[in-house]
Amino acid sequence: MKTKLIVLLCLFTGLMWTDSFAQNNRKASQGWASGTYWSPVYCDGEMVDFLEGGTLRIHYVTRIKPYVYYKEMDQLKGEVTSSVTGEVFQVREIDKVLYTPDMYVVSWKFNLIGNMGTHYHGNITMDMRTGDITVGKTVCN
Repeated sequence: MKTKLIVLLCLFTGLMWTDSFAQNNRKASQGWASGTYWSPVYCDGEMVDFLEGGTLRIHYVTRIKPYVYYKEMDQLKGEVTSSVTGEVFQVREIDKVLYTPDMYVVSWKFNLIGNMGTHYHGNITMDMRTGDITVGKTVCN
């Protein structure tokens, strides 16, 4: 959680300052970054694994309207090793960030395919101000 939070905050802060001065209102910017992975994995509402680390390639698209909103969509691809089972997962994920003066929410849809036959996919939402996680639909095979 700390890694994803730090990466998102750094990316958010850097892009907010750089892009808000360089662009007109509501224009999009995009780019590439690399990073590590962080996500709890839930099946039927219960956490079954926790994935952290690995290597990711991240494509991001941001929209900023200063003092009104910051929106970001990230496409993550890479791999991470489970700290619980040792299984190596191919990560395919889409993250959405919405920051306004009233809210700061990150949601992600993930598709994790393990080298031992495990397959997880679903979605999770996290309120970054409170740390509350809401688990949406998840499918585990």
